[in-house]
Amino acid sequence: MMRFNSVAFNVFAFYVLISTAAQAAEWKLEPSASIRGQYNDNVGMRNENNNPVSSTGYTLIPKIKFSIEEQNLWDVSLNTRGKFTRYQNLDDADSNNVFAKFDSGRKTERAAYRLNASYTRNTNFDDDFDTQSPIAGLVDNKTERKTVTFSPSIRWNSSQTSVAILSVNITDISYEEVTSLNLRGYTNDNISFRAYRQLLEKHSLGFTASYTEQDTPSIEFTANTAALNLDYTYKVNQRSSLELSLGARRVKSFTPDEPACDIQGGSIVPLDGADECPNFPPLIISVPTVIEGLDSVNDGTVINLSYSIQDENNSHNFNIARNVVPSSTGSVQEQRAANYRFGIKSTEKISSDILFDGSETTVIGGGDSSNDRTRYRVDSTVRYKLTRDWSLNFKYSYIYQNITNTDEDSRSNAIYINLSLNWPKLATTY
Repeated sequence: MMRFNSVAFNVFAFYVLISTAAQAAEWKLEPSASIRGQYNDNVGMRNENNNPVSSTGYTLIPKIKFSIEEQNLWDVSLNTRGKFTRYQNLDDADSNNVFAKFDSGRKTERAAYRLNASYTRNTNFDDDFDTQSPIAGLVDNKTERKTVTFSPSIRWNSSQTSVAILSVNITDISYEEVTSLNLRGYTNDNISFRAYRQLLEKHSLGFTASYTEQDTPSIEFTANTAALNLDYTYKVNQRSSLELSLGARRVKSFTPDEPACDIQGGSIVPLDGADECPNFPPLIISVPTVIEGLDSVNDGTVINLSYSIQDENNSHNFNIARNVVPSSTGSVQEQRAANYRFGIKSTEKISSDILFDGSETTVIGGGDSSNDRTRYRVDSTVRYKLTRDWSLNFKYSYIYQNITNTDEDSRSNAIYINLSLNWPKLATTY
């Protein structure tokens, strides 16, 4: 399993320690809180044959951000958030989700160093767009997913028009329940190098090379992904830009020896990990049969296309992508996704937006396709600023999901009313 030397961490820690000794730094403390009432006609996104349950509930979301920075030199911040949800007459759906993110950086004349780390704990019943669990609607019972990430990066400006970025991302995933729900913890480590150069006033061209290693210890599955992309950016004007990244990738995966079929009640039945059994007489098959370890290679394309435009009152953001992503069952998937968000500011106090989002995932390594799915989402939100510190939001959310291998559909309609308080920032300079 790919593991990166602790030198990178020590370098970033060194810069952080130096930064804290600097003078003329600004401290900020930014607390906020919101309480939300909601109605969901299918809590947990159950399919139609599995007794969908509707309920009203409420969510308390306290937040606090602490930051310190010296302008154009260094910055450090810690952003924490809780999300505590309670449903009426559905105790098993209640959740206590926690999110924390550490971010720090230092700049020199030509270089910028950053270190990010985060911790997330949320359940599969969380289907909000900005915090939703990737296993929402895939399992019927509640389980927690914990995500820990560590991401250092270095940005080097060799000239006013040339930039190189080296970044590392180390992610560890674990689940509260892994056997009965067929969920498997895994690690996903990535290193990437990006370089680009501004060719003309509005155009830049470059490339991104990346390598990812995924390891699922419980099933001894590993997958290595190498990708090379050509990157192009067109800055139409100050408020509009187009970005395109197009390339190729190769996924090499290894699945170890595992039992495939057994004899139960005089019949040959597939065991965990096997899709079907050969049609042989029982006497010919030993108990159990074993599938030998299998190496596989999967080649494909990678694409990311985004376009954004914004004026004083409206904004448009469009993105399509085709990438390799890890699966909650420990395998590797290819994901094809597209989303569009339109925002409008009607007055100084009233704004709204609508989101259209769709994705499709398919297993390309690891063999378990139990969470292959097609998913569509529509969110519509209206925001009203009551005072400088208080705001009121109304939101409607529709989600449709189809599990591919069982052809099971599930959908939910949810309505939210959210009251938020943003306390004035507490700031000081020393």
